[in-house]
Amino acid sequence: MKSTIRWLLLGVFTLVCIFFLSNIRNAFLSIQPDQIRVTLGPDTSIQKISDQLPGSRILNDKMGLLSVPYGESWEYVSKSATIKGIYRVSAVPLERPIISWRYYSYSVKNQIQGFFHGDFGKFRSPYNRSEISVIGELPTMLLRTCTYFIPGLLMAIVLSVLMAMLASLWRRLGVVLDAAQALLVGLPDFFLIVLIQLGAIYVTKLLGHYVLLIVQVGDKTPFLIPFLTIALIPSVTIYGTMRVAIARELGQDYVITAQAKGLTRGEVLISHVLRNVMLDLLSILPKATTLALASMAVAEAICGIFGLGGFITSPAMQSVTSMSVICMSLVLLAMAFHLIYALLRKRFVVRTGEVVSR
Repeated sequence: MKSTIRWLLLGVFTLVCIFFLSNIRNAFLSIQPDQIRVTLGPDTSIQKISDQLPGSRILNDKMGLLSVPYGESWEYVSKSATIKGIYRVSAVPLERPIISWRYYSYSVKNQIQGFFHGDFGKFRSPYNRSEISVIGELPTMLLRTCTYFIPGLLMAIVLSVLMAMLASLWRRLGVVLDAAQALLVGLPDFFLIVLIQLGAIYVTKLLGHYVLLIVQVGDKTPFLIPFLTIALIPSVTIYGTMRVAIARELGQDYVITAQAKGLTRGEVLISHVLRNVMLDLLSILPKATTLALASMAVAEAICGIFGLGGFITSPAMQSVTSMSVICMSLVLLAMAFHLIYALLRKRFVVRTGEVVSR
């Protein structure tokens, strides 16, 4: 019971930290948070404009400067754009960007108040620029992301374990796989994704017809590129861990005894070693899942996919109040997988004389 409460508190603490960190960009200001500049036509005056904007005050009538409530400069820019007689309205830029913890606190406070009133933020669609509620679009984004994230992660686990077993059975193959693993470790995620995209383009040119969707077009979402990215990058980490774990177990006395009784190396590997390295696998899976999420975000950004990762990394899909909701959704997704791994460890890691003790 105490352990459950501790993990729940840790999860809540993580979500709170993610919420504050996802709003850190609001601490960097490049405009005046309480001023706007208007350019007027000949049929109106700045006093008339100020009268139509409650809470505003004239700062400089010649320059068209108006003071507005703190933190609401963009809201007043939008309001002023609809007033007759105004040719142009804009925020007032600062001489140089500054760090303002006051504006950061103001933004966080407003966002928390919005959460309590059921407002979890909106963003502008990159397709038609209409405002969309985050909560309304979140299930679609989550489903789109999980379409290739879950199969890719499962493929990474199966592929890496299988390759580690084959490398332990055949020495020459092990040398080749170890070299490939060392090469992939040094490659950045985006470089691998670009290589896959270039491969798809060249195959399309070679065959003379469409083969693989490279970027999202409307409701059509690329599958193979993010799937391969998610499958390959975490599998490198899992393969390295499993390779070491299997090599460790093959040097144990019980393996020698089993082989002396007539079991082949493959039979010992499947019947005994694989079971005994289950703890190593479940221990590396949380890190591999984090890598898979990071790879997914990069793949969605490069392919222009409107998923959870693509929303965070694409400036066209960002807004002030919706970013933290998406970030926390990704954290909840990662925490769900970590919970699954904890349950699997409790279920399948059995303490016996042959199993490595924790």
